[in-house]
Amino acid sequence: MKFYHYCLIIILSSSCTTNFGVINTDPVNDTTIAAGEQLTAAAYLLDGGREMGYPNLYLFQPMVQYVSGTYGMRAGGKYVRDEFYNGLMWSNYYGKCIKQLADLLKQHQDDSTQVNYVAAARILKVYIFSLLTDAYGDIPYSQAGLAYYDKIYTPVYDKQEDIYKDFFVELEAAIQQFDDRKPVILNDIVYNGNLTKWKRMARSLQLRLAIRLSAADPSLAQIQAAAAFAGGVMQSNNDNFVMIHEDYSYPDLRGNGYAQALQEEAAYKYTIGTTTFVNYLKAENDPRLGLFFVNTDSITNYLPIQSGLYWWEYWSDFVGENGEIVGQANKYCHINAPFYQQGGSWLHLGYAEVELLLAEAAVRGWIGEDANTHYQSGLRAAMHQLEMYPGMTPLSGAAIDSFVGTHTLPSNAIAAISMQKWVALFPNGYEAFANQRRTGYPELNPIVDIDGESETGGHEPKRLFYPATEATSNPVHYQEAIDRLGGSNDWMIPVWWNK
Repeated sequence: MKFYHYCLIIILSSSCTTNFGVINTDPVNDTTIAAGEQLTAAAYLLDGGREMGYPNLYLFQPMVQYVSGTYGMRAGGKYVRDEFYNGLMWSNYYGKCIKQLADLLKQHQDDSTQVNYVAAARILKVYIFSLLTDAYGDIPYSQAGLAYYDKIYTPVYDKQEDIYKDFFVELEAAIQQFDDRKPVILNDIVYNGNLTKWKRMARSLQLRLAIRLSAADPSLAQIQAAAAFAGGVMQSNNDNFVMIHEDYSYPDLRGNGYAQALQEEAAYKYTIGTTTFVNYLKAENDPRLGLFFVNTDSITNYLPIQSGLYWWEYWSDFVGENGEIVGQANKYCHINAPFYQQGGSWLHLGYAEVELLLAEAAVRGWIGEDANTHYQSGLRAAMHQLEMYPGMTPLSGAAIDSFVGTHTLPSNAIAAISMQKWVALFPNGYEAFANQRRTGYPELNPIVDIDGESETGGHEPKRLFYPATEATSNPVHYQEAIDRLGGSNDWMIPVWWNK
Protein backbone atom coordinates (compact mmCIF):
# COMPACT_ATOMS: atom_id res chain seq x y z
CA MET A 1 0.00 0.00 0.00
CA LYS A 2 2.93 2.36 0.69
CA PHE A 3 3.98 1.96 -2.93
CA TYR A 4 0.58 3.08 -4.20
CA HIS A 5 0.62 6.06 -1.86
CA TYR A 6 4.01 7.05 -3.27
CA CYS A 7 2.71 6.68 -6.81
CA LEU A 8 -0.20 8.92 -5.86
CA ILE A 9 2.31 11.62 -4.92
CA ILE A 10 3.88 11.25 -8.37
CA ILE A 11 0.48 11.42 -10.00
CA LEU A 12 -0.58 14.53 -8.13
CA SER A 13 2.69 16.21 -9.01
CA SER A 14 2.01 15.71 -12.72
CA SER A 15 1.14 18.76 -14.76
CA CYS A 16 -2.44 18.92 -15.94
CA THR A 17 -1.84 21.80 -18.31
CA THR A 18 -2.20 21.66 -22.05
CA ASN A 19 0.80 23.99 -22.33
CA PHE A 20 4.01 22.22 -23.34
CA GLY A 21 6.15 24.93 -21.73
CA VAL A 22 8.88 24.94 -19.11
CA ILE A 23 8.44 22.66 -16.10
CA ASN A 24 9.78 23.99 -12.80
CA THR A 25 12.68 21.92 -11.46
CA ASP A 26 14.74 21.83 -8.30
CA PRO A 27 18.38 22.72 -9.19
CA VAL A 28 19.72 21.15 -5.97
CA ASN A 29 17.87 17.91 -5.29
CA ASP A 30 17.83 14.80 -7.47
CA THR A 31 14.69 14.77 -9.62
CA THR A 32 15.09 11.20 -10.90
CA ILE A 33 12.10 8.95 -10.24
CA ALA A 34 12.27 5.17 -10.39
CA ALA A 35 11.06 3.77 -13.71
CA GLY A 36 8.51 1.46 -12.09
CA GLU A 37 6.87 4.29 -10.22
CA GLN A 38 6.48 6.38 -13.36
CA LEU A 39 5.14 3.42 -15.32
CA THR A 40 2.57 2.83 -12.60
CA ALA A 41 1.63 6.50 -12.45
CA ALA A 42 1.05 6.65 -16.21
CA ALA A 43 -1.10 3.52 -16.07
CA TYR A 44 -3.16 4.82 -13.15
CA LEU A 45 -3.73 8.13 -14.91
CA LEU A 46 -5.23 6.41 -17.94
CA ASP A 47 -8.61 5.99 -16.28
CA GLY A 48 -8.23 6.96 -12.63
CA GLY A 49 -10.13 9.95 -11.32
CA ARG A 50 -13.49 11.37 -12.31
CA GLU A 51 -12.18 13.69 -15.01
CA MET A 52 -10.97 10.66 -16.95
CA GLY A 53 -14.44 9.16 -16.72
CA TYR A 54 -16.17 12.20 -18.18
CA PRO A 55 -15.12 11.83 -21.85
CA ASN A 56 -16.36 8.26 -21.97
CA LEU A 57 -19.64 8.93 -20.15
CA TYR A 58 -20.58 12.24 -21.73
CA LEU A 59 -19.00 12.07 -25.19
CA PHE A 60 -18.17 8.64 -26.54
CA GLN A 61 -20.89 6.45 -25.04
CA PRO A 62 -23.71 8.73 -26.24
CA MET A 63 -22.03 9.09 -29.64
CA VAL A 64 -22.28 5.34 -30.26
CA GLN A 65 -25.75 5.30 -28.71
CA TYR A 66 -25.03 3.08 -25.74
CA VAL A 67 -26.72 5.48 -23.32
CA SER A 68 -28.54 8.79 -23.06
CA GLY A 69 -30.41 10.74 -20.41
CA THR A 70 -28.19 13.09 -18.38
CA TYR A 71 -27.66 16.75 -19.19
CA GLY A 72 -23.92 16.21 -19.68
CA MET A 73 -24.66 13.75 -22.47
CA ARG A 74 -25.85 16.58 -24.68
CA ALA A 75 -22.18 16.86 -25.75
CA GLY A 76 -22.06 13.38 -27.26
CA GLY A 77 -25.77 12.67 -27.62
CA LYS A 78 -26.97 15.89 -29.23
CA TYR A 79 -23.58 16.90 -30.69
CA VAL A 80 -23.14 20.14 -28.75
CA ARG A 81 -19.57 21.47 -28.71
CA ASP A 82 -18.40 21.38 -25.10
CA GLU A 83 -14.86 22.68 -24.57
CA PHE A 84 -14.52 21.11 -21.13
CA TYR A 85 -15.44 17.52 -21.95
CA ASN A 86 -13.82 17.70 -25.37
CA GLY A 87 -10.45 18.80 -23.98
CA LEU A 88 -10.10 16.39 -21.07
CA MET A 89 -8.38 13.61 -23.01
CA TRP A 90 -5.90 16.11 -24.39
CA SER A 91 -5.06 17.84 -21.11
CA ASN A 92 -4.88 14.70 -19.00
CA TYR A 93 -3.06 12.41 -21.40
CA TYR A 94 -0.50 15.00 -22.50
CA GLY A 95 -0.12 16.73 -19.16
CA LYS A 96 0.03 13.56 -17.09
CA CYS A 97 0.44 10.21 -18.84
CA ILE A 98 2.71 11.23 -21.72
CA LYS A 99 4.76 13.42 -19.40
CA GLN A 100 5.49 10.45 -17.14
CA LEU A 101 6.37 8.10 -20.00
CA ALA A 102 8.51 10.61 -21.90
CA ASP A 103 10.47 11.27 -18.73
CA LEU A 104 10.89 7.54 -18.05
CA LEU A 105 12.17 6.90 -21.57
CA LYS A 106 14.59 9.82 -21.54
CA GLN A 107 16.05 8.83 -18.18
CA HIS A 108 16.32 5.07 -18.71
CA GLN A 109 16.47 4.34 -22.44
CA ASP A 110 20.25 3.76 -22.31
CA ASP A 111 20.24 1.80 -19.03
CA SER A 112 20.62 -1.91 -19.82
CA THR A 113 19.14 -2.86 -16.44
CA GLN A 114 15.87 -1.05 -17.21
CA VAL A 115 15.07 -2.49 -20.64
CA ASN A 116 11.86 -4.16 -19.49
CA TYR A 117 10.52 -0.93 -18.00
CA VAL A 118 11.44 0.92 -21.18
CA ALA A 119 9.76 -1.69 -23.41
CA ALA A 120 6.55 -1.61 -21.35
CA ALA A 121 6.58 2.20 -21.40
CA ARG A 122 6.90 2.22 -25.19
CA ILE A 123 3.87 -0.05 -25.51
CA LEU A 124 1.81 2.00 -23.08
CA LYS A 125 2.84 5.17 -24.89
CA VAL A 126 1.63 3.76 -28.23
CA TYR A 127 -1.67 2.83 -26.62
CA ILE A 128 -2.22 6.30 -25.18
CA PHE A 129 -1.27 8.04 -28.40
CA SER A 130 -3.62 5.73 -30.31
CA LEU A 131 -6.50 6.98 -28.16
CA LEU A 132 -5.49 10.57 -28.83
CA THR A 133 -5.02 10.32 -32.59
CA ASP A 134 -8.16 8.23 -33.06
CA ALA A 135 -10.11 10.95 -31.27
CA TYR A 136 -8.48 14.11 -32.68
CA GLY A 137 -6.64 13.10 -35.88
CA ASP A 138 -3.29 14.85 -36.42
CA ILE A 139 -1.68 15.48 -33.03
CA PRO A 140 1.66 16.29 -31.38
CA TYR A 141 3.47 12.95 -31.35
CA SER A 142 7.15 12.83 -32.28
CA GLN A 143 8.00 15.96 -30.26
CA ALA A 144 5.41 15.61 -27.49
CA GLY A 145 6.59 15.57 -23.88
CA LEU A 146 10.08 16.86 -24.71
CA ALA A 147 9.87 20.39 -23.32
CA TYR A 148 12.16 19.73 -20.36
CA TYR A 149 14.78 17.63 -22.13
CA ASP A 150 14.87 19.03 -25.66
CA LYS A 151 13.37 22.50 -25.06
CA ILE A 152 10.55 21.76 -27.52
CA TYR A 153 7.71 23.84 -26.14
CA THR A 154 5.56 23.96 -29.28
CA PRO A 155 5.59 20.47 -30.82
CA VAL A 156 4.56 19.82 -34.40
CA TYR A 157 1.28 18.10 -35.18
CA ASP A 158 2.27 14.86 -36.90
CA LYS A 159 -0.02 13.48 -39.59
CA GLN A 160 -2.09 10.52 -38.47
CA GLU A 161 -0.81 8.37 -41.31
CA ASP A 162 2.78 8.89 -40.14
CA ILE A 163 1.82 8.30 -36.53
CA TYR A 164 0.23 4.95 -37.33
CA LYS A 165 3.25 3.79 -39.29
CA ASP A 166 5.47 4.64 -36.33
CA PHE A 167 3.12 2.78 -33.97
CA PHE A 168 3.97 -0.48 -35.73
CA VAL A 169 7.70 0.26 -35.59
CA GLU A 170 7.52 1.08 -31.88
CA LEU A 171 5.48 -1.98 -30.96
CA GLU A 172 7.84 -4.34 -32.79
CA ALA A 173 10.88 -2.72 -31.22
CA ALA A 174 9.36 -2.88 -27.74
CA ILE A 175 8.48 -6.56 -28.09
CA GLN A 176 12.01 -7.37 -29.19
CA GLN A 177 13.45 -5.26 -26.38
CA PHE A 178 11.97 -7.34 -23.55
CA ASP A 179 14.66 -9.45 -21.91
CA ASP A 180 13.96 -12.23 -19.40
CA ARG A 181 17.56 -12.00 -18.20
CA LYS A 182 17.17 -8.43 -17.00
CA PRO A 183 15.40 -7.22 -13.83
CA VAL A 184 11.66 -7.82 -13.87
CA ILE A 185 9.14 -4.99 -13.77
CA LEU A 186 8.40 -4.41 -10.09
CA ASN A 187 5.07 -3.10 -8.80
CA ASP A 188 3.55 -3.67 -12.24
CA ILE A 189 -0.17 -2.94 -11.85
CA VAL A 190 -0.87 -3.99 -15.42
CA TYR A 191 0.66 -7.48 -15.71
CA ASN A 192 2.53 -8.01 -12.45
CA GLY A 193 5.86 -8.29 -14.24
CA ASN A 194 4.72 -10.99 -16.67
CA LEU A 195 6.62 -10.21 -19.87
CA THR A 196 4.69 -12.80 -21.91
CA LYS A 197 1.45 -10.97 -21.16
CA TRP A 198 3.03 -7.63 -22.06
CA LYS A 199 4.09 -9.08 -25.42
CA ARG A 200 0.62 -10.49 -26.05
CA MET A 201 -0.93 -7.14 -25.23
CA ALA A 202 1.44 -5.43 -27.66
CA ARG A 203 0.57 -7.89 -30.43
CA SER A 204 -3.13 -7.46 -29.69
CA LEU A 205 -2.77 -3.69 -29.88
CA GLN A 206 -0.90 -4.15 -33.16
CA LEU A 207 -3.86 -6.18 -34.42
CA ARG A 208 -6.39 -3.53 -33.35
CA LEU A 209 -4.41 -0.77 -35.04
CA ALA A 210 -3.90 -2.87 -38.17
CA ILE A 211 -7.62 -3.55 -38.59
CA ARG A 212 -8.24 0.17 -38.08
CA LEU A 213 -6.50 0.76 -41.42
CA SER A 214 -8.70 -1.68 -43.37
CA ALA A 215 -9.99 1.11 -45.61
CA ALA A 216 -7.18 3.68 -45.43
CA ASP A 217 -4.27 1.32 -46.19
CA PRO A 218 -5.48 -2.28 -46.68
CA SER A 219 -2.05 -3.52 -47.75
CA LEU A 220 -0.36 -2.29 -44.58
CA ALA A 221 -3.33 -3.48 -42.54
CA GLN A 222 -3.00 -7.01 -43.90
CA ILE A 223 0.75 -7.15 -43.28
CA GLN A 224 0.45 -5.91 -39.72
CA ALA A 225 -2.59 -8.05 -38.85
CA ALA A 226 -0.83 -11.19 -40.07
CA ALA A 227 2.33 -10.26 -38.16
CA ALA A 228 0.38 -9.63 -34.98
CA PHE A 229 -1.38 -12.98 -35.20
CA ALA A 230 1.83 -14.85 -35.96
CA GLY A 231 3.60 -13.10 -33.09
CA GLY A 232 1.10 -14.26 -30.49
CA VAL A 233 -1.95 -12.26 -29.38
CA MET A 234 -4.04 -12.71 -26.23
CA GLN A 235 -5.04 -16.31 -25.56
CA SER A 236 -7.72 -15.88 -22.89
CA ASN A 237 -9.38 -13.30 -20.64
CA ASN A 238 -6.44 -13.80 -18.28
CA ASP A 239 -4.36 -11.79 -20.78
CA ASN A 240 -6.73 -8.80 -20.79
CA PHE A 241 -5.26 -5.32 -20.47
CA VAL A 242 -7.17 -4.36 -17.34
CA MET A 243 -6.44 -1.50 -14.97
CA ILE A 244 -7.12 -2.33 -11.35
CA HIS A 245 -8.54 0.27 -8.98
CA GLU A 246 -9.29 0.70 -5.31
CA ASP A 247 -12.51 1.84 -3.68
CA TYR A 248 -11.76 5.54 -3.48
CA SER A 249 -14.11 8.36 -4.30
CA TYR A 250 -13.30 11.58 -6.14
CA PRO A 251 -10.80 13.26 -6.11
CA ASP A 252 -8.64 10.22 -5.30
CA LEU A 253 -7.07 9.03 -8.56
CA ARG A 254 -6.89 5.45 -7.37
CA GLY A 255 -10.63 5.08 -7.86
CA ASN A 256 -12.15 4.03 -11.19
CA GLY A 257 -12.76 7.29 -13.06
CA TYR A 258 -15.79 6.06 -14.99
CA ALA A 259 -17.39 4.81 -11.78
CA GLN A 260 -16.63 8.09 -10.03
CA ALA A 261 -18.34 9.98 -12.86
CA LEU A 262 -21.39 7.73 -12.55
CA GLN A 263 -21.44 8.25 -8.79
CA GLU A 264 -21.42 12.04 -9.11
CA GLU A 265 -24.89 13.26 -8.14
CA ALA A 266 -26.12 9.69 -8.73
CA ALA A 267 -25.69 10.07 -12.49
CA TYR A 268 -26.04 6.30 -12.81
CA LYS A 269 -29.79 6.63 -12.21
CA TYR A 270 -30.06 8.68 -15.40
CA THR A 271 -27.54 6.78 -17.51
CA ILE A 272 -30.18 5.01 -19.55
CA GLY A 273 -29.88 2.41 -22.26
CA THR A 274 -30.87 3.78 -25.68
CA THR A 275 -33.40 2.31 -28.05
CA THR A 276 -30.53 1.56 -30.44
CA PHE A 277 -28.65 -0.55 -27.92
CA VAL A 278 -31.44 -2.08 -25.84
CA ASN A 279 -33.61 -3.03 -28.81
CA TYR A 280 -30.64 -4.72 -30.50
CA LEU A 281 -29.95 -6.75 -27.36
CA LYS A 282 -33.62 -7.72 -27.19
CA ALA A 283 -33.72 -8.71 -30.86
CA GLU A 284 -30.68 -10.95 -30.37
CA ASN A 285 -32.08 -12.49 -27.17
CA ASP A 286 -28.83 -11.42 -25.57
CA PRO A 287 -28.62 -12.42 -21.89
CA ARG A 288 -26.25 -9.51 -21.24
CA LEU A 289 -29.16 -7.05 -21.30
CA GLY A 290 -29.87 -7.82 -17.65
CA LEU A 291 -26.21 -7.41 -16.77
CA PHE A 292 -25.83 -4.06 -18.50
CA PHE A 293 -29.02 -2.43 -17.24
CA VAL A 294 -31.51 -2.54 -14.37
CA ASN A 295 -35.12 -3.13 -15.37
CA THR A 296 -37.45 -0.79 -13.46
CA ASP A 297 -40.65 -1.50 -15.36
CA SER A 298 -42.37 -4.88 -15.47
CA ILE A 299 -44.76 -3.85 -18.25
CA THR A 300 -42.37 -2.58 -20.88
CA ASN A 301 -39.39 -4.73 -19.80
CA TYR A 302 -36.19 -2.67 -20.00
CA LEU A 303 -37.69 0.59 -21.23
CA PRO A 304 -35.02 2.40 -23.31
CA ILE A 305 -34.66 6.08 -24.11
CA GLN A 306 -34.30 7.64 -27.54
CA SER A 307 -30.84 9.01 -28.26
CA GLY A 308 -30.67 12.74 -27.58
CA LEU A 309 -33.44 12.82 -25.00
CA TYR A 310 -32.89 13.93 -21.43
CA TRP A 311 -34.38 11.69 -18.79
CA TRP A 312 -37.02 14.27 -17.84
CA GLU A 313 -38.33 14.87 -21.36
CA TYR A 314 -41.49 13.11 -22.49
CA TRP A 315 -42.09 12.67 -18.76
CA SER A 316 -45.86 12.14 -18.78
CA ASP A 317 -46.32 8.64 -20.14
CA PHE A 318 -45.29 6.01 -22.67
CA VAL A 319 -47.04 3.25 -24.52
CA GLY A 320 -45.62 -0.07 -23.38
CA GLU A 321 -44.90 -3.03 -25.63
CA ASN A 322 -48.23 -4.59 -24.65
CA GLY A 323 -50.12 -1.39 -25.42
CA GLU A 324 -50.51 -0.24 -21.82
CA ILE A 325 -49.59 3.25 -20.69
CA VAL A 326 -46.36 3.47 -18.70
CA GLY A 327 -46.17 6.55 -16.49
CA GLN A 328 -43.14 8.65 -15.61
CA ALA A 329 -39.61 8.61 -16.88
CA ASN A 330 -38.23 6.81 -13.83
CA LYS A 331 -39.35 3.62 -15.55
CA TYR A 332 -36.30 3.77 -17.82
CA CYS A 333 -33.69 1.03 -17.54
CA HIS A 334 -30.47 2.48 -16.13
CA ILE A 335 -26.91 1.20 -15.93
CA ASN A 336 -26.28 -1.71 -13.57
CA ALA A 337 -24.55 -1.26 -10.21
CA PRO A 338 -21.34 -3.26 -10.95
CA PHE A 339 -20.31 -0.60 -13.48
CA TYR A 340 -20.24 2.20 -10.91
CA GLN A 341 -18.18 0.52 -8.21
CA GLN A 342 -15.16 2.73 -7.62
CA GLY A 343 -12.97 -0.28 -6.83
CA GLY A 344 -13.88 -1.93 -10.12
CA SER A 345 -11.41 -2.51 -12.93
CA TRP A 346 -11.38 -0.90 -16.36
CA LEU A 347 -10.87 -2.95 -19.52
CA HIS A 348 -8.72 -1.26 -22.16
CA LEU A 349 -8.15 -4.17 -24.54
CA GLY A 350 -9.41 -7.70 -24.11
CA TYR A 351 -9.37 -11.20 -25.50
CA ALA A 352 -12.98 -10.94 -26.70
CA GLU A 353 -12.14 -7.96 -28.89
CA VAL A 354 -9.03 -9.75 -30.16
CA GLU A 355 -11.05 -12.79 -31.22
CA LEU A 356 -13.54 -10.59 -33.07
CA LEU A 357 -10.66 -8.77 -34.76
CA LEU A 358 -9.24 -12.13 -35.83
CA ALA A 359 -12.66 -13.10 -37.17
CA GLU A 360 -12.64 -9.98 -39.34
CA ALA A 361 -9.06 -10.64 -40.45
CA ALA A 362 -10.08 -14.17 -41.44
CA VAL A 363 -13.11 -12.91 -43.38
CA ARG A 364 -10.82 -10.54 -45.27
CA GLY A 365 -8.43 -13.39 -46.04
CA TRP A 366 -5.57 -11.86 -44.08
CA ILE A 367 -5.01 -14.93 -41.88
CA GLY A 368 -5.63 -18.58 -42.73
CA GLU A 369 -8.14 -19.20 -39.95
CA ASP A 370 -11.81 -20.11 -39.65
CA ALA A 371 -13.70 -16.86 -39.15
CA ASN A 372 -16.68 -18.45 -37.40
CA THR A 373 -14.48 -20.15 -34.82
CA HIS A 374 -12.94 -16.83 -33.84
CA TYR A 375 -16.33 -15.12 -33.95
CA GLN A 376 -17.91 -17.55 -31.53
CA SER A 377 -14.83 -17.53 -29.30
CA GLY A 378 -15.20 -13.75 -29.15
CA LEU A 379 -18.85 -13.99 -28.14
CA ARG A 380 -18.06 -16.48 -25.39
CA ALA A 381 -15.15 -14.43 -24.07
CA ALA A 382 -17.23 -11.25 -24.10
CA MET A 383 -19.82 -12.84 -21.83
CA HIS A 384 -17.21 -14.13 -19.41
CA GLN A 385 -15.30 -10.83 -19.27
CA LEU A 386 -18.23 -9.20 -17.47
CA GLU A 387 -17.28 -11.27 -14.43
CA MET A 388 -14.48 -8.75 -13.78
CA TYR A 389 -17.00 -6.21 -12.44
CA PRO A 390 -17.61 -6.30 -8.65
CA GLY A 391 -20.93 -7.89 -7.80
CA MET A 392 -21.74 -8.92 -11.37
CA THR A 393 -23.82 -12.09 -11.53
CA PRO A 394 -22.07 -14.50 -13.91
CA LEU A 395 -24.07 -15.85 -16.80
CA SER A 396 -24.71 -19.57 -16.60
CA GLY A 397 -22.85 -21.90 -18.89
CA ALA A 398 -26.18 -22.93 -20.40
CA ALA A 399 -27.12 -19.32 -21.20
CA ILE A 400 -23.76 -18.70 -22.85
CA ASP A 401 -23.86 -21.95 -24.81
CA SER A 402 -27.38 -21.18 -26.02
CA PHE A 403 -26.46 -17.71 -27.24
CA VAL A 404 -23.21 -18.75 -28.91
CA GLY A 405 -24.88 -21.78 -30.48
CA THR A 406 -27.50 -19.63 -32.17
CA HIS A 407 -24.98 -17.08 -33.44
CA THR A 408 -22.94 -18.36 -36.32
CA LEU A 409 -21.35 -15.98 -38.75
CA PRO A 410 -23.86 -14.93 -41.46
CA SER A 411 -23.15 -13.86 -45.04
CA ASN A 412 -22.89 -10.19 -44.00
CA ALA A 413 -20.00 -11.19 -41.76
CA ILE A 414 -18.33 -7.80 -41.24
CA ALA A 415 -21.61 -6.28 -40.09
CA ALA A 416 -22.27 -9.13 -37.64
CA ILE A 417 -18.74 -8.96 -36.24
CA SER A 418 -18.94 -5.18 -35.88
CA MET A 419 -22.27 -5.31 -34.08
CA GLN A 420 -21.07 -7.93 -31.65
CA LYS A 421 -17.90 -5.96 -31.05
CA TRP A 422 -20.07 -2.96 -30.20
CA VAL A 423 -21.77 -5.06 -27.52
CA ALA A 424 -18.52 -6.62 -26.30
CA LEU A 425 -16.86 -3.23 -25.87
CA PHE A 426 -19.52 -1.82 -23.53
CA PRO A 427 -18.90 0.39 -21.57
CA ASN A 428 -15.73 1.39 -23.50
CA GLY A 429 -17.01 4.21 -25.67
CA TYR A 430 -13.52 5.25 -26.80
CA GLU A 431 -12.95 2.13 -28.89
CA ALA A 432 -16.61 1.79 -29.83
CA PHE A 433 -16.58 5.29 -31.36
CA ALA A 434 -13.46 4.46 -33.37
CA ASN A 435 -14.90 1.19 -34.62
CA GLN A 436 -18.26 2.74 -35.48
CA ARG A 437 -16.61 5.36 -37.65
CA ARG A 438 -14.52 2.75 -39.45
CA THR A 439 -17.28 0.19 -40.10
CA GLY A 440 -20.50 2.21 -40.00
CA TYR A 441 -21.87 -0.14 -37.33
CA PRO A 442 -24.03 0.25 -35.45
CA GLU A 443 -26.16 2.26 -37.84
CA LEU A 444 -27.12 5.15 -35.60
CA ASN A 445 -30.73 6.19 -35.16
CA PRO A 446 -31.67 9.85 -35.70
CA ILE A 447 -31.33 11.78 -32.45
CA VAL A 448 -34.29 13.46 -30.77
CA ASP A 449 -33.48 17.15 -30.30
CA ILE A 450 -36.59 18.85 -28.96
CA ASP A 451 -34.97 22.24 -28.34
CA GLY A 452 -32.75 22.31 -31.43
CA GLU A 453 -29.50 22.20 -29.46
CA SER A 454 -27.49 20.13 -31.93
CA GLU A 455 -24.69 22.06 -33.64
CA THR A 456 -24.37 19.54 -36.46
CA GLY A 457 -27.95 19.26 -37.63
CA GLY A 458 -28.13 15.90 -35.89
CA HIS A 459 -25.20 14.43 -37.82
CA GLU A 460 -22.58 12.50 -35.85
CA PRO A 461 -19.18 14.21 -35.48
CA LYS A 462 -16.21 12.41 -37.00
CA ARG A 463 -13.59 13.48 -34.47
CA LEU A 464 -13.09 15.69 -31.44
CA PHE A 465 -12.14 19.31 -32.09
CA TYR A 466 -8.80 20.62 -30.87
CA PRO A 467 -8.85 22.42 -27.48
CA ALA A 468 -9.07 26.20 -27.78
CA THR A 469 -5.94 26.60 -25.66
CA GLU A 470 -3.85 25.17 -28.50
CA ALA A 471 -4.50 28.28 -30.60
CA THR A 472 -2.57 30.38 -28.07
CA SER A 473 -0.06 27.91 -26.59
CA ASN A 474 1.06 26.35 -29.90
CA PRO A 475 -0.28 28.73 -32.57
CA VAL A 476 2.00 27.93 -35.52
CA HIS A 477 1.69 24.16 -35.47
CA TYR A 478 -1.95 24.33 -34.44
CA GLN A 479 -2.67 26.43 -37.52
CA GLU A 480 -0.81 23.94 -39.72
CA ALA A 481 -3.13 21.21 -38.47
CA ILE A 482 -6.17 23.44 -38.95
CA ASP A 483 -5.08 24.19 -42.52
CA ARG A 484 -4.99 20.46 -43.23
CA LEU A 485 -8.61 20.33 -42.07
CA GLY A 486 -9.58 22.97 -44.60
CA GLY A 487 -9.11 26.03 -42.42
CA SER A 488 -11.42 25.45 -39.46
CA ASN A 489 -11.44 23.36 -36.30
CA ASP A 490 -14.23 21.25 -37.73
CA TRP A 491 -15.25 18.07 -35.92
CA MET A 492 -17.25 16.90 -38.94
CA ILE A 493 -14.10 16.20 -40.99
CA PRO A 494 -13.03 12.53 -40.69
CA VAL A 495 -9.62 11.48 -39.45
CA TRP A 496 -7.24 9.96 -42.02
CA TRP A 497 -8.16 6.30 -41.50
CA ASN A 498 -11.91 7.01 -41.63
CA LYS A 499 -12.35 6.50 -45.39
